Amino acid sequence: MARPLLLLLQRNEGTGNMRSTVVFATLLFTTSSAVAHDNGRYSNVDPGTKAWVQALTDKKGNGCCDTADGYPAEVEWDSDTGRYRVFIQGQWLDVPDEALIEKPNRLGYAVVWYYPSYEVDGRMTPKIRCFLPGAGG
Repeated sequence: MARPLLLLLQRNEGTGNMRSTVVFATLLFTTSSAVAHDNGRYSNVDPGTKAWVQALTDKKGNGCCDTADGYPAEVEWDSDTGRYRVFIQGQWLDVPDEALIEKPNRLGYAVVWYYPSYEVDGRMTPKIRCFLPGAGG
C-alpha cells in the first residue's frame, strides 16, 4: 500500500489539494487494512482466547484489533523514562501511556498492535495502538 500512497502524493503535490489527498489516502489505507486482520491465520486459536484478544482496548476504549494488527513484541523496560519500548521495523519506539494494557496477559508473551502512518514525504512511521506486556512484565 505504501507505493500507491507515494504515487498519489507525488501526483497531487502542486495542486493545493495535498491535505485532502493525505486524508483520503489515510482513510483508504485504514479501510483496506481494517478488513484484512483475520485472514484465516487465527482459525486454530481457541475461541475463548480469540474473543478475549478481540475485546482488548487501549485506555481510550479503542479496540486494539480495530485498526491494527498484533505481533509478538521484542520489548525492553526503559528505567530512565519508566516506559516500555518495543522494537518495530528496525527501530525502538516508546509505548505511549494510553496504549498500555494493564490486564493479566492470557497469552504469556508480549504483544504490540501497530499500524503504519505515512508522512507527507512518504516515510512510514509505525503508530502503536496497544501494548500487552508479557507475563513477567
